[in-house]
This record gives sequence, C-alpha cells and structure tokens, in this order.
Amino acid sequence: MPHDDLPARVDDAVGFYEDELARFAGLRALHGPTVPDGAATAGPRLARLLHDLDTAKQPTWAWPLPGGEDRWRRLAREVTVGRGRLRT
Repeated sequence: MPHDDLPARVDDAVGFYEDELARFAGLRALHGPTVPDGAATAGPRLARLLHDLDTAKQPTWAWPLPGGEDRWRRLAREVTVGRGRLRT
C-alpha cells in the first residue's frame, strides 16, 4: 500500500537503512571483519530515498472531474455565488 504520509515514508527509508546495517552486521559476525559494515552501500541509498521524498513527483489520489474544466468552472460559480466573483 503506497504511503501518502511523509513521516511514514521517512520511517520506511530509515527502516531500510537499519535493516541493511543489521544484515551486514550478521554477515560480519558470520564471516569476519573482511565483510564491510554496510554503511557504504546503505548510506547513499538512504540519502537518495530521503532526497526523493522531497523532490520526486508524487502520484495524485485525485480523479478527473467528469466534464473537465468547464464543469469545474460551473461548479465553482455555483458555490461562490454571492461571495465575490470567480476569476476566469
């Protein structure tokens, strides 16, 4: 299920990073210090994930209004009658 909540997406990115570091720690415990600690591979990925949260295009949950822009303008006029003019 996609997250549209920024804190949840940040938690997912940090969770990935922590899981990777734990995975590498397990490999180091099993195979010795020749296995890297994982920060060199997980760190850049975490940075990209966090950067993309701020800069990447996010999908919209909106649905097109049947009738398009003309219908939207009609509805907007109906709702704003008596509240000033809608600029067109």
